[in-house]
Amino acid sequence: MTIEVGRPSLPAETVEVARPDQSGRRWWSRQGSLVIRPGLITREALILGLKAAVFPYLASRLLVWAATWFGARNIPATPGMYSNLNPPPALSPFLHWDADAYGYIAHHGYALGAGGLDAELARVAWFPFYPLLIRLAGGSDWAMIIIPNVCFFAALALLYVVAMKYMDPDRARLTLWLLALGPAAMFFSYPYTESVFLLLTVGAFVLMESGRWLLAGVAGMGAAATRFPGILVAAALGSEAVLGKRRRGAVLVATGVAVTGLVVVSVVQWIQMGDPLGYVHARALWIGPDRNPLYLIGSFPKAVIEGDPFNPEAIGVPVLIVFAIGAGWVALRMPVAYGAFAIGQIVLAADQGLFLHIFSLVPRVVSVIFPCYFAFATFLAPRRNLQVAWLLVSASAMVLLSAMYGAWRFVG
Repeated sequence: MTIEVGRPSLPAETVEVARPDQSGRRWWSRQGSLVIRPGLITREALILGLKAAVFPYLASRLLVWAATWFGARNIPATPGMYSNLNPPPALSPFLHWDADAYGYIAHHGYALGAGGLDAELARVAWFPFYPLLIRLAGGSDWAMIIIPNVCFFAALALLYVVAMKYMDPDRARLTLWLLALGPAAMFFSYPYTESVFLLLTVGAFVLMESGRWLLAGVAGMGAAATRFPGILVAAALGSEAVLGKRRRGAVLVATGVAVTGLVVVSVVQWIQMGDPLGYVHARALWIGPDRNPLYLIGSFPKAVIEGDPFNPEAIGVPVLIVFAIGAGWVALRMPVAYGAFAIGQIVLAADQGLFLHIFSLVPRVVSVIFPCYFAFATFLAPRRNLQVAWLLVSASAMVLLSAMYGAWRFVG
């Protein structure tokens, strides 16, 4: 018997795992159920997830930490850049750019702080759930670092659990490596929201897979209070309510719970800033100058010619295209909830790049679209040489961008 997409996996001793598909045609074919079929997720499955996460986590994080430290000490820093948090020397290479804003929100909310009114207006673009976690953990600079690293390890473990419902162990392990060594995977160890968001969204789908709809809605609420795309967990739940023949009332309630995360953000910003849509209006502060539309296809060739192929702006469009293809695979091969979540995030990432006239943010934004890594693992598993090349190029980009981040270069 084979494990197919959308079908609950049987105990290991009764399952013969399907061999990785060798056919590009079948890689795109529709397979499995349109809806999630809940099944028991055992303690043993969670323990296997924790074990599978150890090596991808340690190998990738050591690369990120070492490269960030190297960049901070050996690459000339961007002039005039500093952190308002005044972190200790051991942590200062990691507390750059957005980390500064999250630290200030954790200590002061959205009230006027360092940087004056302009900084106050800009900070509402950052959502409050991660700063709340920092505050609950004591508010220290160490808490800002520990939280995302712990969340990333937990997210990898849960991702393995989800992967094992849809693929064999080799591809499930490859999924973790592809995520951990992604070109923007350094952000999972920085004081940013990527790790918290990833844990909450993967956790929401684990709960859906086990039929715990209300708890999935709670996880979605946390995700929506962490980053705007978290609202797509509600879209995933909504698709289950429409297509599924199960406790539709419970799933609809869970969908509403997930939406309340964004409502909470609006209420907080309304109370503190007088603008319930501050997170929408603030992004206009980062709109770049008008550009020739051909930059969408010319940035990467230009960077290659100039000997800078890992330029954050240059790789933005190629990375978006790769993830868009992965999202298309997810829509064809997995339950609709996964497809709605993945495609919705692709649309939001493209909209952000086009609205701001800059695509350097895109690799970071799409790095959390975890269903796409199932597509990449399925495609790469039978193609060993391509698999090695993919991981080497991706890890090289991650290391280089980590070093640039440590030197106060903007990499997303």
